This record gives sequence, C-alpha cells and structure tokens, in this order.
Amino acid sequence: MGLKISERRLFLSDRKTSGNRLTIGFAGIADLRSFIGLEYIKGMTKACMDYDINFINMGGGVKYSIFEDMHFTQNYIKNFKFMKHPFIDGLVTWTSSFWDFMKEENIVRLFSDMAPLPMVDIGHMNIPNVTRLKIDSTSAITQLMEHLVKKHGYTKFAFFGADVSQPHWNRLFTYRSNLKKHGLQELPHSVYMCRSMSEKHILEKTEELLKNYTLSEKKELECIVTTTDIIASILIEQLNARSVSVPKDIAVTGFNNWYEGITARSPLTTIDLSYYDRGYAAIEVLIDKIATESQKEETILFPTKLVIRQSCGCMENEITSAGLQDTSSKNPDSFDFNRNFSEIELREYLASTIKQQFPEHSMTDIRQWIDNFFYDLYSRNEESRLLQQAKDTIQNIRKKGEFNPDIFQEGITKFRAALLPFLKTEGMDSLLKIENIFHQMRSLVSLFQKYESLAERENPYQINNISERAVSFTSSQTIEETFSILSKQLEDFSVPSAVIALNDTATRNFPAPKLSFFYPEETMQQAKLKNTQIQEPHLFPKEVFPQDRRYTMILEVLSANDYYFGYAFFEMKKESYSIYEVLRLLLSNTLHSIYKNTGKIKNAIQPTPEQITGIVRGKKQPLKHQRLTQEQITSYLMQHLGEKTDIQKMAENFFVSKSYLSKKTKELTGCTVQTLHEKLKIEQAKNMLLSEIYELSKIAEKLGFQNQNYFSNVFKKNTGQSPKNWLKSQ
Repeated sequence: MGLKISERRLFLSDRKTSGNRLTIGFAGIADLRSFIGLEYIKGMTKACMDYDINFINMGGGVKYSIFEDMHFTQNYIKNFKFMKHPFIDGLVTWTSSFWDFMKEENIVRLFSDMAPLPMVDIGHMNIPNVTRLKIDSTSAITQLMEHLVKKHGYTKFAFFGADVSQPHWNRLFTYRSNLKKHGLQELPHSVYMCRSMSEKHILEKTEELLKNYTLSEKKELECIVTTTDIIASILIEQLNARSVSVPKDIAVTGFNNWYEGITARSPLTTIDLSYYDRGYAAIEVLIDKIATESQKEETILFPTKLVIRQSCGCMENEITSAGLQDTSSKNPDSFDFNRNFSEIELREYLASTIKQQFPEHSMTDIRQWIDNFFYDLYSRNEESRLLQQAKDTIQNIRKKGEFNPDIFQEGITKFRAALLPFLKTEGMDSLLKIENIFHQMRSLVSLFQKYESLAERENPYQINNISERAVSFTSSQTIEETFSILSKQLEDFSVPSAVIALNDTATRNFPAPKLSFFYPEETMQQAKLKNTQIQEPHLFPKEVFPQDRRYTMILEVLSANDYYFGYAFFEMKKESYSIYEVLRLLLSNTLHSIYKNTGKIKNAIQPTPEQITGIVRGKKQPLKHQRLTQEQITSYLMQHLGEKTDIQKMAENFFVSKSYLSKKTKELTGCTVQTLHEKLKIEQAKNMLLSEIYELSKIAEKLGFQNQNYFSNVFKKNTGQSPKNWLKSQ
C-alpha cells in the first residue's frame, strides 16, 4: 500500500469534514452461478464501510431472465456514462469479467478511454495507465509444486488446463518452470488443454490421458496438476467412474478454492485466491492513488494461500503419524494403543480427549457423538448416525442464526484427530469407512454454507414475493401507481432508499431524464431538485443521496425492447444482485407498457423524409394518373424493413400485378422494388449505427439480411465504405 493507515484516515477525514466524502465506483459483470464477483463486492463494500466512504456499484448481472430482450453488453456499457468526475472520485474495475462478451482490444479501448479517472483493476488483463492488483500465480504454483515434490516426493506429473484465457497458459508456464527447477522431466503426452471447462471437453482429455497412461497406485503417473477446481473436480469424477481412485491411484490438485473443490469426491488440495481480501485491498490502493494524485501505473501481486486437503495424498500422511507417542511427554493421560484395552476404557479416553477440545459442549452430547461413531464403525447399516447427528446439529444451530461453517469444519478436524489413533489399530477398511463419513460431513457443512450464502443473496421467499407483486406492476396504468407499488416492494426488501430519474418519452438513445421518484420520502433538498433534468449522467446530483451518512448504491438502467426510460439507484443493504435486477426488469417492462399506451414511445430510428428524398429520383405525375404513389410504395417498404423483399406480397397488398408494380416503382422512384427496399434498409442501418446501441449482427438481423457479412457487403456497395469505417467518418 502507498500510504500509512494514519495518512489514509487523515485524508478521508479532511474530505468528509469539507462535505465532500469520497465516492468510489465499481465496474464489472457478475455471474450468479459463481461466487467470485460476489466475494469481490463483499470485500469492497466492507472496505468502504470501514473507511466510511460512499460506494456506487455500477456492476451488472449476466442475463437474469429469459425474457430479457436487450443485448446485454450494449445495455451495460451505458453505465460507463456515469464513470467520470464529479460523480465518482475513482473506480475499481474488473476488466476480465468482460472477456466472454467483448473482444480484448475493445475492452482495453473502453477502459483506456476513461483516463484520467483513477482506477485499480482486479482482473488478469493489462489496461494502460491502470494499476493492477493481480494474484501471484507464479508464487501459487511454486508453493503447490514445492509441497507435491518435497512433501510427497512426486516426480511423475501431468497437467490439465483449458484454452479459455491467458491465466491457464500462465499457470502451465510456471508449472513447466517448476519441473525444471526440481530437475524433473516433462513426460510425453502429459499436458492436456481442454477446449473449455465443460464436462464434455474435460471428458475428451480424460480419455486421451487414459489411453496414454495406466493410472494405478501412482506407477506411471503420480499427480495431475490442474488450473481450476472445476476441472479438477470433474476430472476426479471421471476417473472414479473408471475405477481410478484419488489419491490412492493418482493425486489431483486444483486452483481457486471454489465450492466444487470442497465438495469433490476427494476434497481438493488447492490455491485460495482470496477474492474478498483482494476486493478490500483494491479500495485501499485506490484511496491512496486519489489521495496522492498518483497517475503511476503499477502491478501489485497479491499473495495466495495453499489449502491442503486429501486429494494430494496428505490423508495418508496424517494417518501414518496418528497415535505416535511423544516420548518427551509426561502426560499421564496419554493412551497406549499398543496394549489390550476394554471398550469402556477407550470410550472414557475418547470422551476426555474430545471434552478438552470442546469444553463448551456437555458430556451428554459428546457421549452421543462417541456412541454414533461406534455404531457407524461396526454396523453394516449404510445410513450413518454420525452424519444424521451432524445434520441435526447444523439445523439447530441455523435456527438460532449462529451457524459458522469455519468453526464447524474445525470441529470435524478436531473430532477426526481424536479418533485417528484408534482407527489406525482397526485396519484400513474401518479407517476408510469413517474417513468417508467425515468427508460427507465436510461436504454437508459446505453445502449448508453455500445454501446460507445463496439464501442471503437470493432469498426464495423474497423472489416469490416479487413474483406476486409483478402482477400489480404489470397492471399499473400510470407512473404514479407504479411508484406506489414500488414503494411497498422497497419496504418489503428493506431497501433503505431509492432515486429514479425518468425521461418524458421512451427513446432508443440514452435518455436525459428528470428526477422523478424518491424513497422513503422527499427531503427538502430532494424536493428542490425534483424534475431537474440530468443532461449528462456523470453530472447526476449526489445531493439526492443520503448526506448525513455514507451510502452504498447500485445503478440500474431502465430499458426494454431497445428503448430507454431512465435509470434508478437503489441503496444496497443486501449484496444480492438478483433483487435489484428483478426490480429493474419489472420496472422496465411496466414503463414500456405505460409509455406505449400513452403514446410516449417515439421511434426515432426511421429514415427521415430527407433521407427518402435522397433516394427517390423518379418522375413526378399528377395524382389523377396514379394508381400508386411514391408515398405508398416507400411507406409500405419502410413498414417491412425487417423482411426480405417480397414483390408478389407487395403487389397483392396494392391489388396490382407484379409487372405493373415493378414498372410503376421504377417510373416513380428511379429504382427497382428490390433496389429501393435495399436503399431504405441502408438508411435505416445508418441511423442504427449512429444510435450506438446495436452491434452489426443485430442490425443485420433486424433488417432481414441473411448474416452480418452479407449486410456489410450490401452496405459497402451502397455507401462505398464498410459500416465501421462509415461510422468513424461520421
């Protein structure tokens, strides 16, 4: 970090005292199927809370609804209009989250154009003049290989990755460097880069691996290093289906410390990338850049943690050392497992040992755990009483709202450690039976942890409540009625405050709306600003937000069917994207209906009379001599701009023959029907290009062209330039 904590605090205090509390924004795209973005958000939110600064979340969620009709990336990029002074003082960016939606050069240009706004990036991309907070992948792979080579003595490795992004290749490079460092050879046919991280493509490479190597008791291969827990967990399942056991036959390691790794058939040894901590640190780095007015571009490597679990083979080492007597110990309570002993002696010893580890638990509970352990150990019943007791315990703790998965996992570790010395004397079959139950218990805790996290973010009762209210939303006849229903929704979801700005009419261009709605009630300052028009998003008056305290806002652009109505800011009390995104979707669809019914939708993207005049070069004739007019022909073709030219259908519409239609069109406009329709389409395409809300593929689709290439060729034939070059010239 650049500044001392005291220096950072002093700077922020001076800003707050002057009435200009620091405001930081976030730009990124989150996928609710992954916890990464949500962990980043949590870390940033906590840092802003600790440093008492404002946070505006301008991130977005990937396509929440199958009913979402607007192109996601085009819509999201409108948020960038807010990412300037004075609306925000700096920005944390997650540029690599755009990787699946945009070409790399477009991402770089998009964020580079935001200079000189102070920025810190938390992804793996390199944006010029932007400070980068990256994971130290080199150190991570080095730690992992040190453990595998020195702790386990492995010398025969394979590597599994995916050809989806640069970090996978970087990890392969570091893996190869570490092989050389340890004097190891890369085995032939030992590197497998899957086409994607899908199960299908991982299966393909697994089959290749099994053709090249026989995986049995670590004879031909000892360990497979992978680039992510997703690949590792799928690989373990595929190997298990082919009777290859991990880690007995082959060790496997992951990377990322994702949920999939914890719940894998053999819990994964992996690398924890500390997403929460990186989000927190990004805020601190950005504060320092703002405070020192630093434009320095630098790369800060963030340390990672090696998480050791069973998949690398460490289980065997723990079991081997379990029960070894410490000869220096004078503890009279130590138990000699080499002598004959009765079960009651063993039970008392276990109860005493476990009580020392869990002094807060009653002996009754502890004895119940021991009873269930002996039942599971010697019973042939497949249902585990230990596992059922774990379920009951977790449920009871959750009801009290005290469930802490880390403490519970630690408890499993302590309980297991107390039992291992005895289990070692019972033989490998008994040991593995109980080990399997412990693994199920760990997976159970992880499952509840994920459920708790999802429930916190996506409370199903809240979503159901939204669905019920959706009927009220869609039945709204007026803006006022919509706002009344929205107020009840915000109250139900404990949203502390909201501000909405709406345009007078729907537009295909980004709006310049007026401040229209405040929740919970208008302050004097808000009342003064109501109906103020926001000419530029970055000039949005922050005075409408709470001024007596820090706030965390999330931006939602209101749009539907390629029309924009305005935008909303919801104060975030919960970190769930889904609540705010669903509110946006309901609001947007309701506004579209109201604007349409009240005639407030203006289709600005249509060839203008001037554009049409520029196309039509036919002969003028008195109306009394015309069965068809220029206006009728062009009007019909404009109504069918999204369709292929159908002369037969058009002739039937005017009750004339095809030959007459063709002859009169040429005479009145100077063009054939086909050419005239094509020219009108190109004029429409120009308007759509200028609106900046359509990609070429979308324009081609909306104007009835076979594909983007064909559209580009027709456009160039009519204008002499490609669509992109034409747009640049404008």
